[in-house]
Amino acid sequence: MSQNLGKSTRRYIRGFDGLRALAVIGVIIFHLWPLQLPGGWLGVPLFFVLSGYLITDLLIQEFDQSGTIARWGFYKRRLWRLYPALVGMLLVTSFVIILFVPDLLYHLRETVLTNLAYVYNFWAIDHGTSYFQQFGGQMPFTHLWSLSIEGQFYLLWPFVVWGVLKLRWSRRFVAVGLLLLALGSAGLMAYFYDASAINRVYYGTDTRMFAILLGTSLAFVWPSNQAHVKWPDWLAWSVLGAVVAMFATLDGAWIGTYFGGMLLATFVMAALVAVVVPEKSSVVPFLETPVLKYLGLRSYSIYLYQLPVFVFYEKLVPNFTPTFGNGLVEMLLVLAVSELSYRLIEQPLRRGGTVKQGVYWLTANRLRFVSVLTVGLFLMAVVTVGLAKAKAGQAAPKTTLEKQLTANQAAVQAANAAAEKAQHRTQTSSTSSSTAIKLNPAQQALAKEFDLTPVEFDTISKAPLMAIGDSVLLDVAPDLQRVNRTAVVDAQVGRQVQDAIDVLKDDAKQGRIAPNLLVVLGTNGTIKPQQLDEIMHLVGPKIQVYWMNNHVPTQPWQNSNNALLAKSSYKNLHVIDWEALAQQHADWFADDQVHQGARGNHNYVRLLAEKMAEVDKK
Repeated sequence: MSQNLGKSTRRYIRGFDGLRALAVIGVIIFHLWPLQLPGGWLGVPLFFVLSGYLITDLLIQEFDQSGTIARWGFYKRRLWRLYPALVGMLLVTSFVIILFVPDLLYHLRETVLTNLAYVYNFWAIDHGTSYFQQFGGQMPFTHLWSLSIEGQFYLLWPFVVWGVLKLRWSRRFVAVGLLLLALGSAGLMAYFYDASAINRVYYGTDTRMFAILLGTSLAFVWPSNQAHVKWPDWLAWSVLGAVVAMFATLDGAWIGTYFGGMLLATFVMAALVAVVVPEKSSVVPFLETPVLKYLGLRSYSIYLYQLPVFVFYEKLVPNFTPTFGNGLVEMLLVLAVSELSYRLIEQPLRRGGTVKQGVYWLTANRLRFVSVLTVGLFLMAVVTVGLAKAKAGQAAPKTTLEKQLTANQAAVQAANAAAEKAQHRTQTSSTSSSTAIKLNPAQQALAKEFDLTPVEFDTISKAPLMAIGDSVLLDVAPDLQRVNRTAVVDAQVGRQVQDAIDVLKDDAKQGRIAPNLLVVLGTNGTIKPQQLDEIMHLVGPKIQVYWMNNHVPTQPWQNSNNALLAKSSYKNLHVIDWEALAQQHADWFADDQVHQGARGNHNYVRLLAEKMAEVDKK
């Protein structure tokens, strides 16, 4: 992300490389092991605060020294510093996609062009995958949204700073104004928040600019050439510890993150920057340790290549599983590729400082010139041909599973209207003997189809039932509603546990939760103990909760989610061990080995009916 800006008489701020290192470490661990560092994505706001501070500090000092700001010189330095590495990453990543991972070719043309124009974040709002989409795989360009926001900031900010300084406005007054704009940006995040369309607030320039604005505000009141106060060491370490703690805890799926949580975290990061700037705290030597210094200097290349390496490794390695060992290999590959980018692109251009000096460096050695020219032309030729393909300009066609889930959504909505009416008329019935149960021919056929005993069929078919969950529930919902015509299903593709909690809160207020609740959550991410507790407290002790555990064999949270459910002590929580049966029948599932397919759905319903009959006997 942001690095040294080249020509300036301002001092190099010791400790900032270490902050960059912490930011990129957080992002990498979040993508590799999201359960271990759920707030690692906060590395991006930390980059934003650093960028806002450093750019503004540079521009202010340039104005103070010369009475003006050389805007075009600023643009040339920024482009020369950042653009070549970005172009190199886009070329290399596109090359790999075109030749080795053709299923990622869809939308590649728009992705490359919008990144080159620094408007990718706008395109990603409607077309990109969620930054928090772990299940189903990340895309190799998802993380580049942040570079677009920084690029837009670089375009406008020199004129803004030049204008307010020319007007001789009080710098404290400007800082307060920027702070108010930051609060407004955070307010827009809360206003536009929608759990089902998180991209709008996560990728939007207006909703994410507050982190950069906080950095700019700090620069106006705490410029590096006047920051001489030595903060108490206990305060400096406390602020650093608070940042690390937020990296470890602030979940991007939590609604509170978008209603002030991210803003609060960014304020703490700005405080950390303020503490580091004077270079007098004992935190600074820690941030200047060789490992952090090394990672900080290469943080831009590391950030660029992290997701492409992760995505390609996981797609190209046969039978990939998210083990700790594979994660270490991926991390080492990122460091290796980033080192090449740093040495072959970033360092030579930084050393040259200007385009003229960079061209001289390239042409001074004949072997270097021929090698770079040959490799560059080859990459460009392959990528140009690939981007010209019709597929590169099209959206990926819906898979058979996606089409089925779309059809199921419509069927479920239609069935829910009738189910809600039926629930008001249906009285629950229970019997302990199959001899007292008489099924009509249609019911007998259904019971046979789902391999249910008369008692099991009678129990599940007559029980007022509500079901809430993700795409796994959406997959099975039509079969569930065939067996139980009173079942009201609320299922959504990609649903996180926190999203379901928000829905259940409203259902609880309206008294819509049926006496029996089926929960199908955890497919798309971790279930936290506090989330389980919140759900059980929302429904209360009288409602019988049937929770299907998770079968997501390629994801690290499967086992932790299932272990959490298994050790639950709620008397009205009945955990159904779908995973134990599913792992024995890989042939039941779609290609993703998560969604059930016809036979899997029948057995899913059968397990639920068996558990409900077992509970009904007690």
